[in-house]
Amino acid sequence: MTGPLIASGREADVYALDERRVLRRYRREADVTGEVATMRYLAGAGYPVPEVFSASGRDMIMERLDGPTMAQAFAEGSIGVEEGAAQLAGLLSHLHEISPILHLDLHPENVLMTSRGPVVIDWCNARTGDPDLDTGLSALILAQHAPLPVLAAFLRVAPGQPTRLLDEVVRFRDRQLSGTEDLSPAVERLLACAP
Repeated sequence: MTGPLIASGREADVYALDERRVLRRYRREADVTGEVATMRYLAGAGYPVPEVFSASGRDMIMERLDGPTMAQAFAEGSIGVEEGAAQLAGLLSHLHEISPILHLDLHPENVLMTSRGPVVIDWCNARTGDPDLDTGLSALILAQHAPLPVLAAFLRVAPGQPTRLLDEVVRFRDRQLSGTEDLSPAVERLLACAP
């Protein structure tokens, strides 16, 4: 039995179960085994991810997190541009120091500002690879959706070289969006802000 819908993403919905647990359910057929293994590995290495209590098929029962998304915190003014950009860059750096795992969708909507600090959610795209692909995707998503000062601040402190794999980044993002959005304006913004 699921509780009320409390969040929806591009591929999944999140339902409240009780005060400490939520059900994250994909709207498509999926096997969350790999995603859960990644999250448990990263949690064991000290990376801030939600605790997973159980998983089966397309469902995960996870820790219910408190606090707004980083995007909401930016909008509310409860986090400053420089501080938020530094935290986002720090989350990428920390992830890439732990292992060659890439999040491939790490942006302010996928960071919850909880009482225990920022926690990264939505690990369905995770895989191993070149860290600059991960950083480049974060930069491109910011170029699509964040105010220009956030993008510029992120690019000043981002790990690696966010534009080094730009062609691959654009192809990956285009596949994520199923070709429904013209990425040219975001690429132009990104290149204009790149140091």
